[in-house]
Amino acid sequence: MQLIIPRPLQTTGLILIGVAGIALALYGPVSIATLLFAFLLYGLLLPKYLEHVAEALTVSLLEHVRGFRDDELEIPFRLDNPTRFPLGKLTVSGLLSEQVKVEDGSSQFWRHHMSVGGRESATFQIRVCGRRRGIIRIQSFDVILSDPFHLMNIYISLPIQTLGHIFPDFAPASVGRNERLIPGETEDRTSPFTDRSSFHSVIPYVGDAKSIYWSAYAKTGQLYSYQHDRMRNHDYAIIIDGLSSDGMALRSDFEKLLARAATITRELERQDASYSLWISMVDREGQWYHVPSARGRSQFLRVMECLARLSEYDLPLERRYFLKRLQRSVPSTTARIHLGYRSKEVSA
Repeated sequence: MQLIIPRPLQTTGLILIGVAGIALALYGPVSIATLLFAFLLYGLLLPKYLEHVAEALTVSLLEHVRGFRDDELEIPFRLDNPTRFPLGKLTVSGLLSEQVKVEDGSSQFWRHHMSVGGRESATFQIRVCGRRRGIIRIQSFDVILSDPFHLMNIYISLPIQTLGHIFPDFAPASVGRNERLIPGETEDRTSPFTDRSSFHSVIPYVGDAKSIYWSAYAKTGQLYSYQHDRMRNHDYAIIIDGLSSDGMALRSDFEKLLARAATITRELERQDASYSLWISMVDREGQWYHVPSARGRSQFLRVMECLARLSEYDLPLERRYFLKRLQRSVPSTTARIHLGYRSKEVSA
């Protein structure tokens, strides 16, 4: 908070105005002396008034916004004045991060003028357009209050806030229903009849020696196989290894990996499958980028926000440590969808 006062209203100027007012009251026109004393009181009380209002003033974000590149978004705010003094006309301005641009211009700077009375709240919106993947932040957020004559200004710097996320674009990718057994897929060997030791049906031999029905072969002399119901696995792990093949740098197509991960997330959400996200990166606070397994719309938003939070300031995990942690953390019943570098023991 910074108070800007013109030089005539500073301490030295107010002392001179007071002395001149006393001299005029004794030896000059009383009307001019009255004006000087009124101006003296104005210069003494208005800074206190502005500081009191500025300390009580609050600006809050009403809703975190989410969108994609080139989407038109409205970021809603609410300004609260709990004091009984009106604020008059004030200016709210700021500089947004490079993830968006102001709809009315090509830059990230915006300014909004409004009037707020005593014990009132007012809402305002910032119209922006998505520009690139990432977290939408306000790099500088200021409120400017002025006195009725615009002689004094007080600048209030509000904390930098996270306003929302711009999600990565979707790239061509799919999650097909593979007919072969994949990790986590099981077979139901329970009979629909009372005899639970039997199987659902018998089919001609298909080449799998483990499924040969030897009793039928002994009676008929022909090879048959057991037929089981397939129980499709509905738990997936999306694994993103963003390092190059030598593990010394990030891949040049890292953004494409994130776009493919976004598409796979959308497909799994449509299939109502449960899935988790594992990324070989840590943020500046040392937190691993990971979303636990869940399903539904809320899980889709959590995964997309995690993909949007990745930035060039994050640190990659060493590949050997990352793979060992995956082996300990990802259940064996989970089907892995690996994006990026593929190790021998992990298959897509």
